[in-house]
Amino acid sequence: MKLVVHSLLLALAYIVIGRLALLLAIPPGFATALFPPIGIALGALLLFGYRLLPGVLLGSFVLNLSISYSSGGEVSQAAFATALGIALGSCAAIALAKFAITRYLKGRSAFASDRDTAVIFALAGPFACAVSATLCSWVLLKGGVIGAPDYPYTWWTWWLGDSIGMLLALPLMYILFAEPRELWRERWLSVGIPMLVACGLMVLIFLRINRAELEKIDQAFAQQSMPFSANLQARLKAQIGVLRSIDGLFRASSHVAYSDFVNFTGNALSDNPEIHALSWNTYIRHSERVQAEQALLQRGLPGVITERGEGASLVTAPRRDDYIFVNYIAPYTGNEKAQSFNVGSVANRREALVRAAQSNTARATPPIYLVQDSITRPALLVFYPVYKDESGPHSLDNVRGFATSVVVMDQVLGQILEDYPEHRGFSVALDYLDGDTDEVLAERGERNLSRLSPFVSFTQTFEFAGRQFRLRLQPTQLFIAQHQSLLTWTVLAGGFLFCALLGGFLLSLSIRSELVRQLVRERTAELSSILNSATDAILTLDGEGRIRRCNHAATALLGQSQTQLEGQAINRWLPALSDAAQDLEQSLASGGNRIFDTFVASANGDWLAVELSVSTVEFGRYHNYVLMLHDISERKKTERMKSEFISTVSHELRTPLTSIGGALKLMEAGVAGKLPEEAARLTGIARSNTERLRVLVNDILDVEKLDVDQMKFHITSVPVREHFEHIVQQNKAYANGFDVELVLDVDDSVDQACCVLADRDRLNQIMTNLLSNAVKYSPAHSQVKVRLEVQGRQLVISVRDTGRGMPEYFRKHIFQRFSQADSSDTREKSGTGLGLYITKMLTEKMSGQIDYTSELGKGSEFFVRLPLSE
Repeated sequence: MKLVVHSLLLALAYIVIGRLALLLAIPPGFATALFPPIGIALGALLLFGYRLLPGVLLGSFVLNLSISYSSGGEVSQAAFATALGIALGSCAAIALAKFAITRYLKGRSAFASDRDTAVIFALAGPFACAVSATLCSWVLLKGGVIGAPDYPYTWWTWWLGDSIGMLLALPLMYILFAEPRELWRERWLSVGIPMLVACGLMVLIFLRINRAELEKIDQAFAQQSMPFSANLQARLKAQIGVLRSIDGLFRASSHVAYSDFVNFTGNALSDNPEIHALSWNTYIRHSERVQAEQALLQRGLPGVITERGEGASLVTAPRRDDYIFVNYIAPYTGNEKAQSFNVGSVANRREALVRAAQSNTARATPPIYLVQDSITRPALLVFYPVYKDESGPHSLDNVRGFATSVVVMDQVLGQILEDYPEHRGFSVALDYLDGDTDEVLAERGERNLSRLSPFVSFTQTFEFAGRQFRLRLQPTQLFIAQHQSLLTWTVLAGGFLFCALLGGFLLSLSIRSELVRQLVRERTAELSSILNSATDAILTLDGEGRIRRCNHAATALLGQSQTQLEGQAINRWLPALSDAAQDLEQSLASGGNRIFDTFVASANGDWLAVELSVSTVEFGRYHNYVLMLHDISERKKTERMKSEFISTVSHELRTPLTSIGGALKLMEAGVAGKLPEEAARLTGIARSNTERLRVLVNDILDVEKLDVDQMKFHITSVPVREHFEHIVQQNKAYANGFDVELVLDVDDSVDQACCVLADRDRLNQIMTNLLSNAVKYSPAHSQVKVRLEVQGRQLVISVRDTGRGMPEYFRKHIFQRFSQADSSDTREKSGTGLGLYITKMLTEKMSGQIDYTSELGKGSEFFVRLPLSE
């Protein structure tokens, strides 16, 4: 019983929401850009299983059956079959989507990750909806609801409407019914309500744009309809003009023969094909009847005036005071029964005759059925009086007769439509208005009216021959198709697609938020475990330098439990932080973490060398600090051993190298006698390698001094022009050995009194390193240019070569120890890879900066900036 109730509720929701979605349909195809029921159905199946599939079938069947009834006013067998086919197609697509999504999830909860959300939307939207669009459009095609040319458009709109509806409704179904309720209930505020608000705004926008679109179509239809209305009224007025010309004929002659009448009216009938017939209705008194009937006999006609008898048969007119009978009628063929008919014997005709005589204007009868059997549609008789005495009274007694036009409005409209180039774009109807009674006189044009007809139509009321008429024009499907743009449908589809994407985005944010919360819980547990298992001591301090928390390694290092350490000032164990809060603030003044070496009092009372890392953690307005203490006792021991080794090199290796180099120079100079050619060559090689070894030792010693900050600098004001001329002159011999020319270029901004703050020897060392590199890597017969320029309060020294340049990836390594762009450079150019490192350290020690630019194949340019002397 519970299953039946749930299925019925699902079917009811499918029907109600489906009918509401169709309110947003765009005529003429009534293709809705949003169909949420399919998303509701899939959500129900994913949450509660295939057992609710009968509810989907019932809801879809009833919904489509109601649409057929609304369109045609009845439910045929074909409509029944079409509705059932669409319901089966929709169920097949939903069941397939349920199967695919369940198989993909493999027991996982839906919408648990961004990947799952994307896959579910893809399977439920484009994939499943393509199946439903294909099957349902095929059913419509086979049922004759659409033609083959309409299939692609129907498929596209069906697929898009179902896809957008699926993407909108499926998340809402989970928000309303999915478990766990605590999680999905929170998403009602973050996902559900924003989606519904966005959809509501889109509906308002759609209604606004749709109304503007309808107004535009209505204006276009009015522009097409107004000429038709003017044409109709002009043709009707032309008939009155014809009647007036007949009046002129009879006023011009006291006797007009039948042949004269036929000849006169022939042109009028041919020029106005919408006139069914023209007649001359003679007015006589009873005393003139015999003479009038004799005249009819003389024309070869029955010599009697007729009237309508019982059963609509024509009989001889009884005796009356007067008669108004059809004397002449053209054309005669087809109107024989009207010949000699006493028009004045019929009340509604006589009323029009009297009104015409009294007003001296054309007057029409109400819609009547003519005595001619060939005319089955209602017609009008328009009477125009011809007076015996124009100066006499306007009365029936002064009337000679009536020029009469037989107007069949159905024929008039048909004639106009034949001449009208756009007649396929609308249907036309003409109503006769008589007080509260309306009578349809004629209906012409295509009956394939648009469903927009209630919203787009043209109606105009006009007067003709004393009677009121209403012209009604309604657009056809063709007209709407020609004048309706896709703007409204595009805005609607695009708007709801935006809402669906917004829902997906918000759902993704919600999923990520939940994942973040879960991750925070996991990471908190992991972090606690990691901190407690870390070998380094880790402590957190408050803004005043008191210990808040610490790990097990810290308690072991400091010799107290965590409870004992909490609240204690850190400077008890770290004397370097005598004023903890102040020192910590100063250590972080640069905006980043700081690492430095210090000593900490260990648990056994010894002072232990540690590497102290300080970082800050902000909680609102308050600053907390994290300290990490790493035991560096072994590193310090290693550094001491390295210092001893460097000292050994300095005293034991440098002196012998100097002696060996001097001895080799003396031998090359011939002090010990002239050496054989081969011995001289070997002696030169030995001296060169000794010099390289000496340079390496000196560089290593310089690096060590710079690292431990033991190199002494004597900063003085150094005259720029004089000193750099000397430097260039000193290095020219070296450059000549490589066939490279040194050029000094001094800018005008560097005057004779310009001085730079630097150590003369270290400045020489910087320039020698830069010039040595530039010369070694420059091709023969090239130049190395040294340029001096003052920029602000700095001297900019540039050394530019035309060598092979350096690759961009080497930029981050170039100023490091033993760095060379190509490992073969050491052998090829006799370099140690320490020169640029020493140059950078020396420059920075003298408050300067160094940088470079380089391009492969074109060379490099190094820039050194040093402060000027005041």
